[in-house]
Amino acid sequence: MRRIIEATALFAAVFVVAGCSGSSAGWTSFSVGKNLLRKDSHLKITLDGQQAKQNTVKKAAAGYSRFEVKEAVGTAPKLQFEIMEPDKFGRITMVSLQIHQKFEADYSDHAEFVVTARNLNDSEAQMKPNTTYDLGAPGPGFRVKNYKGEEVPGVQLNPGMKYMLVLTVKADKSETAQIYFETK
Repeated sequence: MRRIIEATALFAAVFVVAGCSGSSAGWTSFSVGKNLLRKDSHLKITLDGQQAKQNTVKKAAAGYSRFEVKEAVGTAPKLQFEIMEPDKFGRITMVSLQIHQKFEADYSDHAEFVVTARNLNDSEAQMKPNTTYDLGAPGPGFRVKNYKGEEVPGVQLNPGMKYMLVLTVKADKSETAQIYFETK
């Protein structure tokens, strides 16, 4: 509701200030308001207790802003995800995550780590919402592979590096989210 009021106020202010070109400013304001109200993800993701968030100014202007964790996290972070409006999301059949390290101006095409349930076909074995997972030691029910394809006991990231985590939740309404973060 707060966003609707803010978008309406912004629309009115731009329309009044614009004068003769009010119709053009009106459409711009409408577009900004529409961008702010659009929901990019039904997932709420936290790393080491810090929620990944979007920059609302960038989202208003461009229509999208990537999800970022502001403060640096540990080299073996803890992950938790929640599903907003779980009734619309449906049954979860598979959850996986990949962690990519920053490489030059972009992120590597090869994942540093991939974490999945050991039994991909068992929906009960998948990561569950509202549960914290220690990626450094996710436990025997999960498989962690490094960039060489070798199974390792857990995620161990390099300190002071930038990473992108890609979380995929396959369900009746599947979703993938990219979260950008840095390690301590």
